[in-house]
Amino acid sequence: MKKIFFLLLFFNISLFQAQQFYGPQRGQRGYIPPPKYDTSTYVVSVDVYDELEKVLPKCINEFKLDDFEAQILKDLLIKKFESYNLIVQNDDISKEKRIDFLKQHEIDFINSLSIILSPDEISKYMDMDFTKKKKKKKKKKKNE
Repeated sequence: MKKIFFLLLFFNISLFQAQQFYGPQRGQRGYIPPPKYDTSTYVVSVDVYDELEKVLPKCINEFKLDDFEAQILKDLLIKKFESYNLIVQNDDISKEKRIDFLKQHEIDFINSLSIILSPDEISKYMDMDFTKKKKKKKKKKKNE
């Protein structure tokens, strides 16, 4: 009697483990792949004056601008960031159209830089990196 009970118990456990609780596995009939998400970054608005603090000093040092040219550049950058925020915050248009508008806006800004910068300086500006990178502190190894 005990042997039959253990045999039935073993048989039930093996059937129980054969069931798939999470649906069909990959490669099986009825498998539906998970949805693909848009991997491109979301476009978010920026703080105008924080961005201005990142960009303006680097440009003044790189291109050796006088006060008048620096003020013109400051006005151009403020106008650029404010219109950037207006484009980004407009929810009436799709994401792709907003990205297209932003590309066109960047081209217009580069063209407006020709007022104070030479073509060589404009190409330098386009190559400049304005992101603030934090330097990692190296941990000292303990010699024991």
